[in-house]
Amino acid sequence: MRILKSGDRGKEVLDVQSRLRSLGFDLGTDGVDGYFGDDTRLAVLQFQQSNGLVADGVIAENTWCELVESGYEAGERLLYLKIPPFRGADVLMLQRSLNCLGFNAGPEDGIFGPMTERAVLDFQKNSGLVVDGMVDDSVLKLIDVVTKDGEPHSDEGKIPDRNGGAAGGRTLDRCTIVIDAGHGGDDTGAVNSAGRCEKDVSLAVATRLSRALESAGARVVMTRESDQTVPLYLRPATANTARADLFISIHMNWSDNPRAQGAAAYYFSRKGYYSEAGRILADAIVASIAEAAAVPVMPAMGRNFAVLRETEMTAVVVEPCFITGEGMNDRLDDDTFASDASEAIFSVLADYFGRQ
Repeated sequence: MRILKSGDRGKEVLDVQSRLRSLGFDLGTDGVDGYFGDDTRLAVLQFQQSNGLVADGVIAENTWCELVESGYEAGERLLYLKIPPFRGADVLMLQRSLNCLGFNAGPEDGIFGPMTERAVLDFQKNSGLVVDGMVDDSVLKLIDVVTKDGEPHSDEGKIPDRNGGAAGGRTLDRCTIVIDAGHGGDDTGAVNSAGRCEKDVSLAVATRLSRALESAGARVVMTRESDQTVPLYLRPATANTARADLFISIHMNWSDNPRAQGAAAYYFSRKGYYSEAGRILADAIVASIAEAAAVPVMPAMGRNFAVLRETEMTAVVVEPCFITGEGMNDRLDDDTFASDASEAIFSVLADYFGRQ
């Protein structure tokens, strides 16, 4: 798709503006005029922030998909399990309501998958409805009566991950782990003052982590092993195809302020739902990197990034440092940091899954 940003004009911008306005975002005095001005950028930023996306004011693939899916209202269409699956705000509302009622619809990701279908079937059976997995008016009307209309639930009311987010006795030698080196090819990612690209540092960390995991007996799949372009949605699809136990995406943070420092990690979170296993791993990983690489620790954060939402297994995004931070040029040039970061991540995974 064409990336849309400030200064662009055309039918694509009109489409984005129309969708934003229908969702209640203010487009200022100019309204839907086909020009990507300051008011449109502000509306995009507000939409991104409210949906846990990277808030950059740009319409790229992840933001566009979320914008389209946000337009579906409950009851607008018949929902059921199919390939490709139904996706959208109506599916998300269904999942949240079913989870609130104790029917485990799985991660509240807005994707109608097998777990959501099983929850629908259980709800229909317990409610005396036709047990066919079809979400029609009869299902929605009954859900509306017995829930709070999709009102966000508290952490205490959330359906917990199995084993409270723990790995459940698996060991590394029985695990399949997909490692995703962020960016690649024409997509350099952030670039520091010395010209070091995020795509190269991410690959260096990912490659070292892969070798350590393979030495421990794990099956490792890399989404890229060289400087190549990998489409955003192909990355989680690779993990799903591999039936992975864990997905780790490696990126580097950046800032216009060179004083910005710290290790960060992200887990899936969306409108009240979060991945407990993801949060446990993200917290442990940033703490380990901070200690091993002598950088500040940033609290793990829940986000609705595509690689976190689309994966069917526990997933985390890790940013071991600010590539633009003071003093990082020398550490990145001799790969000392890449070695420290990969060892820190490996030590957490070894403890989480256990060794032979």
